[in-house]
Amino acid sequence: MPYKISGNLSDTVRVIVIKESDWSVESNTTESASSYELFVTNSAKTVVARKSDGESFGYGNITPELVVGDRGVFGGGIITGDRNVMDYITISTTGNALDFGDLTIARQSLCAVSDGANDRGVFGGGHTGDISNTIDYISISVTANATNFGDLTEARYVLAGTSNGTNDRGVFGGGNTGSSSNVIDYITISTTGDAGNFGDLTASRYGLAATSNGTNNRGIFGGGFAGSYSNVIDYITISTTGDAADFGNLNAGTYRLGSTSNGTNDRGVFGGGEIVGTVLTNVIDYITISTTSDATDFGDLTAARNGLAATSNGTNNRGVFGGGYTGSDSDVIDYITISTPSNATDFGDLIEARRNLAATSNA
Repeated sequence: MPYKISGNLSDTVRVIVIKESDWSVESNTTESASSYELFVTNSAKTVVARKSDGESFGYGNITPELVVGDRGVFGGGIITGDRNVMDYITISTTGNALDFGDLTIARQSLCAVSDGANDRGVFGGGHTGDISNTIDYISISVTANATNFGDLTEARYVLAGTSNGTNDRGVFGGGNTGSSSNVIDYITISTTGDAGNFGDLTASRYGLAATSNGTNNRGIFGGGFAGSYSNVIDYITISTTGDAADFGNLNAGTYRLGSTSNGTNDRGVFGGGEIVGTVLTNVIDYITISTTSDATDFGDLTAARNGLAATSNGTNNRGVFGGGYTGSDSDVIDYITISTPSNATDFGDLIEARRNLAATSNA
């Protein structure tokens, strides 16, 4: 799990965090005389502040604060070409996104999962000019480029992913392999390696969205397209391989929508997308994840769009929807309070307008 060391600097110094295991440098700031924030992987650390002239100030052993996951990361997408960019935001605040790093390959129509507070985010599949089976991973609290994780069981794009959070299993469902897929794959997020077969969705489709109630272990796949716009919602028990079962229906058949949840608080939301007649929608639906039923109207996004991505800070109850296509590529990020049905509010902007991106968080 990530831990945070933070404070304020009265002098221009570089703050250096020393690993106690081997006395190597784990993290450091740039030289600054302002507030600082560092993320490390264990709690007990030695911290040194060093001036440019070499003078050092040792703080000795400290116990950093355990981080409650609040970082969202948006990855990939397309503008005029496929993108490898990743942006990040602090979900509980508002403001524009910042640069995080790059995916291993530029691609669009991918999906993302994470192991929540354990801090690993994973991006799977997509389209690179060809259909991709690539899986990348990042440490969400540490800005850096992605690293190769392994491969999906089959290359596909416009797929959906979710996980059971710190229970460490990610699942990828549906997508387009050249034709519609019903395949669900799974990975153990904290390791690396190729995905394994989990089971099948109730119907083959692509352009669907997924979410879960975290460690409560139910995954949900909703919407998509396979010759017609689908309103189908499926569910699985994430820790147990097997085929999906029928959950209920969205309010309309919807393609290229986004979905997120407030984790163990048990509410899932689906927002935006494209409906019959290639009409873009701003509708947000919600469900109670632990209870099979049809979706209920939640409110509206700030703009109708498809190809957007969604994530949340889990039980802290804020959901965000970023990017998409409104008739042109969008950099808009909206937010909602997941437990309270209402219209979305403007959060800020991505670092660049794009559609068909993916999002995840360390909540």
